[in-house]
Amino acid sequence: MGINMGFLMNRNQRLIRRSCYPERSRGIWSIATRSLHALRLVGMTGLVVSAVLSFSISSASAEVFVVDHEVGRFSLSYPDSWRRIHNQNPSDMLTIAGPGQDDYATCRMRVKDDKRFVIYPVRYSEEIQKIGYSKDFWFGYMGEYDDPYIDYVTDNGSMGRGFASYAEASYTTAVGPKVEKRALMFASLYNDKAYIFECSAEASTYLKWAPDFLSIVKSVDFKKSIQEMKTGHYRDFLDERLIINGARDIDVSVH
Repeated sequence: MGINMGFLMNRNQRLIRRSCYPERSRGIWSIATRSLHALRLVGMTGLVVSAVLSFSISSASAEVFVVDHEVGRFSLSYPDSWRRIHNQNPSDMLTIAGPGQDDYATCRMRVKDDKRFVIYPVRYSEEIQKIGYSKDFWFGYMGEYDDPYIDYVTDNGSMGRGFASYAEASYTTAVGPKVEKRALMFASLYNDKAYIFECSAEASTYLKWAPDFLSIVKSVDFKKSIQEMKTGHYRDFLDERLIINGARDIDVSVH
């Protein structure tokens, strides 16, 4: 279920309620938000595909670079017009920037160890995501920026091989040039790692970069490390029957 947050966060992390449909959201956020509302019932895969199709994709015919990050256990691809830049935080595994200087279009993948839920079976993954990486997570995450504002949060998302929370937000950068930016963000927990993918651009240019952002996040994949089958590819130890195969196909006894 999607949530229009309508919260403005101050530097002390106190939340000040504002209108659930602020005037600022009617312009630059309207297209992305309408797409998300319309498609959230069919999952984030449908959202990403349809949202990409709803924009004119400037880089559709461009070559792409594929990054396979062994330490972070993820891979993604991005247009060859983009470039890798220096990471700013220890948890940043990859940071890339779009062409041009004034748009400040960037994406980054952050990977953090999170072993709190590894004891639980994989069938609880969706519920675990909603507990560990949802509204409260984004409140804390946005604290590293100035004037953070969360416009929208939904748990009906996916990224890579995991369930994901999706958020839309705006903020002012706290490091480097002061830039008012708009962002889309995904947070997914897969096995023992939390993946936070964020793309942002200067506020007035956000819609121009949205196609590239969505195309890049669509390419994200995690290295498979979870066996979804209850007993793996071995004998089903949950089956109480004992099957003994003989030398011939007909020499089978069940006990």
